[in-house]
Amino acid sequence: MKKLILLFALLPILVSCKDRDKIDLSQLRLNESIESLIDFGEPKTIGVETVEYPFCLMIEVNDGTNYTFDGLDLTGQKVFFQIDSELLKTDSLTKQGGGHIDVRSFKDKNELAEILKNYQAANTIYGMRIEMKTEDFKKQILAKLESRYGKGTKNPNTDNGLYWNVAKEQKYIFFAPDYDRLIVLNSTDLSKTCYWDIMNGTIDFGGCDQEAYTKELLKNTSPEKEVTEKPVVKIDKDWNLNQLVVGKTTEQEFVSAATNKNFERTVVIDGSTASTTEVSYDNKDKNFFLYFSAGQGNGENPKNNLLSGYSLQDFKQVDISFDNGLRPGISFKEAIKLFNKNDIINFNDLKFSNYIEVKRGNGKATLNFDEDYLFSGIYIK
Repeated sequence: MKKLILLFALLPILVSCKDRDKIDLSQLRLNESIESLIDFGEPKTIGVETVEYPFCLMIEVNDGTNYTFDGLDLTGQKVFFQIDSELLKTDSLTKQGGGHIDVRSFKDKNELAEILKNYQAANTIYGMRIEMKTEDFKKQILAKLESRYGKGTKNPNTDNGLYWNVAKEQKYIFFAPDYDRLIVLNSTDLSKTCYWDIMNGTIDFGGCDQEAYTKELLKNTSPEKEVTEKPVVKIDKDWNLNQLVVGKTTEQEFVSAATNKNFERTVVIDGSTASTTEVSYDNKDKNFFLYFSAGQGNGENPKNNLLSGYSLQDFKQVDISFDNGLRPGISFKEAIKLFNKNDIINFNDLKFSNYIEVKRGNGKATLNFDEDYLFSGIYIK
C-alpha cells in the first residue's frame, strides 16, 4: 500500500516534467535559433512552399506534439517555422504559376546548416504558423488571443479573419480560420505599413504603398530582358498546347516538335531518395516551362516520360491564342463568365483571389491575373 501511495505522489511531478519539455510557442520572441526549437529525431521537412508563403524558407513539423500555445496542446496540428532567405526574394517561383513545393527532410545539424547555406538563409526564425484543424480548436486559439490582446481587427479580405499589430511585442498576428492557420511574425524587419500572404490577402496597417512593398519583396528579381522573337502558342479547348497533349505526349515527341526551341532540360531530384521526380524544359527568357512525369527508368528514357503540365507566366513574351474564348489581357470578371460555376474550383474565394482554378479532367488549369486583374499567365498541371 505504501508503494502505491508513493506512486500517486510522484505522478504530478512526472506530468509536470513532461509538460515542461514542451515549447510554448506563444512565449517565443521569434528570433530563436532553429536548433533550439526542433527535435532532429521527429519527422519534418525544410524548403519552399509557395502556397504557405513564397518569399521565405519554411520548416514544417508534421505533428506539434512537442509544442503548446498558451497551454493548448498542439499534438496532431502541423507547425511551421519561417526563416529569412535572401535567395527567395524574387518572382522566379511565383512566375511559374500554381503552388510549388520543393522540400526535403533533414536528420542532423550538418544537413540543416548545408541547406541554410544553399538558400542564403538565417539560422534563426522570424515567424511561425500553427495548423488549426477543428472548429473547437479555432475557438480555443481565438479565446487565448483575445484574452492577451483584446479584440482583433477584421481582415477585410476574408470572411472570418482577424489580425493584431502588437507593437510592444514587435509582433504581427494573423488569425485565419478560413484557411486553418494562425500566423505570428516578428515585425522588427518587416514592413510597418503593409503585409501580404495568400491566406490573408493584403493588409494595410496605415499608409501602405503597395508598389514599394512589392518591390521590396521582389528585390532580387532579375530585370526583364527585351522581348525579341516570340514563340507562337495555341491552346485548344482541352488545354493542350501546340498539339502537345497533356498526359499523352512523350518527352521524345516534344524534343522533335517545332515548339522545342531555346529550352533547357532540368531534372528534379528527391533529396531523400536521389530518384528523379520530374523532368522539366525551361525557357526562362520567355517564362515558358513544360513538365514531364518521370516514367520507368528513373526518367532516363524520354519515351516513358509523359507531359504532365506547362506554365506560361508572361503573355507579353509569347504570341498566344486560345480556343475557349480566353484572350491575353481579358479582365478577371470577364474570364469568370466564360466558365460554369461548378467548373471553377475556387469559386467561393474569387472575391479576394487574383487567380481562377478551372477543372481540367483529373487536373486543373490555373489562370493568373496581374495587379490590374488582367489575364497574364496560365499554369496547367
